[in-house]
Amino acid sequence: MRRRCGLTKLSGKLQKTSVKGNIYSGPDNRLSARLPATAYGWKVIAAVRDPQSATELKELKTEKLVQIDTSDEASITAAADLLKSQPIDLLINNAGIGGGGGIDKTTKAEMMKQFEVNAVVPFLMTRAFLPNLKLAVTKNGSATVGQVSSRMGSIADNGSGGMYGYRAPKTALNMVNSSLAADSTDEKIIALALHPGYVVTRMTDHTGQTTPEESVAGLTKIIAGATPADSGKFFHFNGSNLPW
Repeated sequence: MRRRCGLTKLSGKLQKTSVKGNIYSGPDNRLSARLPATAYGWKVIAAVRDPQSATELKELKTEKLVQIDTSDEASITAAADLLKSQPIDLLINNAGIGGGGGIDKTTKAEMMKQFEVNAVVPFLMTRAFLPNLKLAVTKNGSATVGQVSSRMGSIADNGSGGMYGYRAPKTALNMVNSSLAADSTDEKIIALALHPGYVVTRMTDHTGQTTPEESVAGLTKIIAGATPADSGKFFHFNGSNLPW
């Protein structure tokens, strides 16, 4: 299984505060934090498993580095407690692992791990930081959650099969986002499912078809322009709606 490293892209209005939920640090994470910080003037709180080793993120002078091991629910809760008075206008859940093969090679252990990381962890992160999102709603009128999903989680778009361990958890994540959107209608929290494209990252062994910059630009535009009417939708990074 391959770990996604820093595909999360942040964007939005000036002086917003964002949390990037991501297990792993590295060059791709550095890009994730740089773009909103420089192009949009955002205050970025980067969540990493080991702040001491996140040297490249430190170079970006993010607002704050917060330790979160998303494989440990207690770590998520502790980080939320640390930031309990901080309004968060945008929470992007990007922790993820890839991989997975055909029906004959997919193991129970691999599939369960992918469900945990790709579906359960975003749910736990969203729930833990929901009070912070509500603080942002009170302060600024709305807040946004971006779940980094995948087109491979689309049931209607599945014409090639396989990848059981990756597809199924992404489909589950889309349902998590759909329920969040339904539950948050009156709370002015916009919930988006986002397909970043097949991006050139370590997760794809750098064999992707989309550069991180292209993916960032597309997702940035979607998030920055999202309205309550978009909550619950599934977006391709090119701005189109994907089928469920």
